[in-house]
Amino acid sequence: MWNSVQVSLGSAVHRGRYRMEGDQLVLEWRNGRVAERCGLLKPEYLAAARLKQLVSSQPLAA
Repeated sequence: MWNSVQVSLGSAVHRGRYRMEGDQLVLEWRNGRVAERCGLLKPEYLAAARLKQLVSSQPLAA
């Protein structure tokens, strides 16, 4: 089952969705899909942190 996540970066709101596959968190967002080992962190915290990291590293569209 997919869960949604959204983060705010400046005035922009970015959305994605995530689910657990075994011990991995799979995060999908507009520019792709990443998988990350979850460990002891709650999936919703890891998904929000990873999405924020991904969107902050993307250059702004002209």
